[in-house]
Order: sequence, then C-alpha cells, then structure tokens
Amino acid sequence: MHNLTTLKNGLTLITVNLPHLDSVTTLVAVGAGSRYETKSTNGISHFLEHMFFKGSRKYPTAEIISNLVDGIGAVNNAFTYKEYTAYWIKSSSKHIELASDLLSSMIKDSLLSEEEIEREKGVIIEELRMYRDNPQRYVWELYEQLQFGDQPLGWDIGGDEKTITSFHRDDFVKYIDSLYSPENMVLVYAGKLPANVEKIAEKLFLDLPKRSQYKFKPYKKNKQDKARVNVFYKKTDQANLILGVEGFDRLDNKRYAAKVLSTILGEGMSSRLFLQVRERRGLAYHVSADHYTYMDTGAFAIYTGIKLEKIEEGLEIILSEIEKIKVEKVGDEELKKAKEMTRGRLAIRKESTNFLAEYFGTEFVVERKIEEFEDFLERIEQVTADEVRDVARELFKKEKFNLQIIGPFKDSSKFIKILK
Repeated sequence: MHNLTTLKNGLTLITVNLPHLDSVTTLVAVGAGSRYETKSTNGISHFLEHMFFKGSRKYPTAEIISNLVDGIGAVNNAFTYKEYTAYWIKSSSKHIELASDLLSSMIKDSLLSEEEIEREKGVIIEELRMYRDNPQRYVWELYEQLQFGDQPLGWDIGGDEKTITSFHRDDFVKYIDSLYSPENMVLVYAGKLPANVEKIAEKLFLDLPKRSQYKFKPYKKNKQDKARVNVFYKKTDQANLILGVEGFDRLDNKRYAAKVLSTILGEGMSSRLFLQVRERRGLAYHVSADHYTYMDTGAFAIYTGIKLEKIEEGLEIILSEIEKIKVEKVGDEELKKAKEMTRGRLAIRKESTNFLAEYFGTEFVVERKIEEFEDFLERIEQVTADEVRDVARELFKKEKFNLQIIGPFKDSSKFIKILK
C-alpha cells in the first residue's frame, strides 16, 4: 500500500498513492514529543508546534500562511504527543507542491520571533486552562500522572504556566537542534499523487539542516504494591473517572490480546461495559476501554462519565466485569465479533488520508519500521480465548489498579475501599 524511500539527507519519504481521490495529505512527523523534555522545558514541544505556524523566512507571518492555506481551500494543523509531533496540510492534489513548500519552510526556517513567542505564551496558557476546565479531557492528563509518576511520561504535554512563561527564543533553537534532524523525521504523502512526487520532496526538503538526535530517558517502572486513588475536587454535575493499570509496550506481542480484550470490554454499543453500565442501568452516557502503548510501557484504561450519586455502583459494576473476564473464558461468537469489529473499524479509518499519513508517519518515526495493516489483523485473528483470559489475569490485579476521579468529592477512602 505504501512506498518507502530514504532521501540523500536521511529524510524518510513515504508515499501512499490513492488515485481515485482528488485530495492529498502532506505530513511531516518528527521523533520529538513531551517525553524528550526536562522539568524546566516541559511544554516546549507543544509550544514549538504553535510557533512553526507564526512565520518563516519565506512566509513571514501567520496571516500570510493562513491566507495561502485558505486560498486553496486546504486545512492544516499539528499535534504533539509524548513520543512524536506532526504537522500536516490536507489539500487538493494539484496544490501538493504549495503544501510541501509551506511545511518545509515552517520547519527549516521558522522565524521564532521574541515578540511572537511572548504573544503566544498567553494563547497557550488559555489553551491549558480550557483543557483543565474540561473534565472529560483533563482526567486523562491526571490519570497519566497517577500511572507513570513524576517522569516525562507522567507530565502534562502542554506543560504548566510557570514553564510556559519562562521560555525564550534560545530555548526553542536548542530544542530544534536536539531533535529536528532529517534522520529523525518522516515526510508522508497520502492521496492522489503526481508522478513527480519524489522530485517535489527532494526540491523542498533536501536542504533540511543536519542536527543531532537526542534520546529520551527510558521509563522507570514504579513499584506498586497497592491500588492508587487520586480525587481531583471540582464542582461538576457528573463524575469523570478512569480505572486503569500499566499495560504492554509497543513491541510486546501481548498487546494484540490486550486489544481484543479492550474491544470486548469497552468498544462499541454491544460491549460488556456499555451494556452493563449504560443500557441496563442507565448510569452513564459514555463508557469505553482501550489499551494504548509507548515504546517501553503502556496502559489499559477504562473511562466513563457517570452520575454523581451512582459513582460507587458504577465502579463496582466495572470491577465485576473485570473479574468476570478473568474467570470465564470468552465465547467463540464474542471473540469472533471483537476481531471483526477491529477489522471493520480499521477499514473505515483507512479511507481517510489523514489517518493513513498519521499512521505511517508516526509508526516509522517512533519504531523505524511499519506494521502492515494485514500483518496487524493477522495477529489479531490469531488471538485465542485463553490468551484474552491470561492477559486479563496478568493486567487486572487489585494492587495494580490506578483510579483517577474528577468530581465534587473530598474523600477518597470509599473508593479505596471498593478497590480492595
């Protein structure tokens, strides 16, 4: 489905040609995220993402960039995660060269003016406040702090107001020099591609400057011999909670069984948790489960937003379903349905050029290899009911639970008691 080549400067080029479309997503992924930061630089990866849109030597203002993007009916954005950052433009395929020119100029010739940095500090602080006013989102930040502790994987991607206000131009220049090397970047084109797409890439990205490749510090596993509970007091009409455990890393083969397990427990309107928590008891609008990975660890997390007066009942139901799947082997039909759901959901996502560009770009920039979709689905197909039960037993140990709650609660003792 994709072609992979390495340009002369070490930049990896991935092309996914879909000639039946009229659009293309141009994406640059960089092996640079919040886990590469220190306490004093926490938030700089995300801040830099903002600054790249504030003007380059060729396109010196944010207004010029946005007018060019809007002028061709394109959309552009970026995202910063723990292990990577990506910048993208989705446009009509005939504008692929302009999209490439905009992205390359942003990355190699960003102005990083002190005036814009000072102005953007206020924007980012308001963004942080906006997210923290949204319990459904902020509960995830708090959960990762609880799960991974005081190290980069546990820190907020956006940083905090103190670090944000401390940054100066030199900080951004040093950070770019430590990670934004062409060998640590991937350029992806997904959509309707011209025959000269490689020539376009060479024309606009071969002159990316050579830089170093700083390695992130490995995750230090926290010793945990009892369940951890954190309650963040906030006056809300609903309790937002995540119950989770440390999971498997990106290279652990058990992640496939964990994926099937999360699908059975909490993906879709026929999942066990959805049926028990929402359909049969009406305790919540949303409940879901997921297993996600990093290079050296992972997490299995169950999320729900639940009635305040029913939070104890809801938590007990979730724990009951966890215990059930540890004891009783999943039936053939339910196992088959979970696998087919994984296949079907992937088929839907593959129709998006943004999904394809993000998948290929971030997979390669993190692992330096790409797992083909069919290989992934084959591994899912091979998962047995015994493996699902074994993974559930390995993950869901009472002393390994981490419970994060946002709501109008001042005492965590009742939740600790339930977990015991």
